[in-house]
Order: sequence, then structure tokens, then C-alpha cells
Amino acid sequence: MPKKICNEISCNTLIPMSERYCAAHKRDNIQRRNSHYDKNFRNKKHQIFYSSSEWRKIRKIVMIKAGGLCASCMDMNIVTNADVVDHIVPITIDYTKRLEESNLQPLCHTCHNKKTADDELCNRRGA
Repeated sequence: MPKKICNEISCNTLIPMSERYCAAHKRDNIQRRNSHYDKNFRNKKHQIFYSSSEWRKIRKIVMIKAGGLCASCMDMNIVTNADVVDHIVPITIDYTKRLEESNLQPLCHTCHNKKTADDELCNRRGA
């Protein structure tokens, strides 16, 4: 199988053509990218909220009440563990509902990504 050199400057490790970085530098690159996103694009107000004890408490309550299962998958009679508590009405639209239990639902990562993409599409269209 053909190989190439890691994209990290001064690293001469050979890696598969389908990769960009060797194992030693892959994590560094992800951390740099995440750090750049956090610094330049992430909403600071939301970042502080998601770190708050209030959010952690309500998140735990919602997960316990739902038995830790994804609400969207359950609607389709599929049992999937939830790993995200989602705001039904996003906090970018109505920040006052951020701690309302009725505005929260447990979702698996896949369902949360789909819902977030749909929310963003609706926001761009002005719906």
C-alpha cells in the first residue's frame, strides 16, 4: 500500500495515503483546531452556561427521567442511549428557556446532529 509523510512539519513518519497526520500528531492537530474554534467562533455566553452547575443539574434530571434513552429514537420504537440533552427551542432563539425542563430532551449524538442541522437550516431561511 502506498504511503506518504505526515503533514506535521519536521515529522518524517510514513502514514497511509488516506491519513493526514501520524498517530503522534493527529491529537495535536485536533486540539489546535478545537482551540481555534473555541477562541474565534464559539459563543462565550453559551460556553459559560454549559459549564454552569445549573445546567449540569437540569441535564442530569432530564436524563434520569428519560431513563437515559434518546427521545427521538424512542418515537420510532428504537432503543438508543442518549448522550446529549438538547434544547427543543435552541438557546440562540430563546435564551430564557435554557433551563426549562419542558424545553429539554435527551438525544443520541446522531439525532442531535440531525436536529441541529435542521434548526440551522430553518434559521438561515428565516422560519
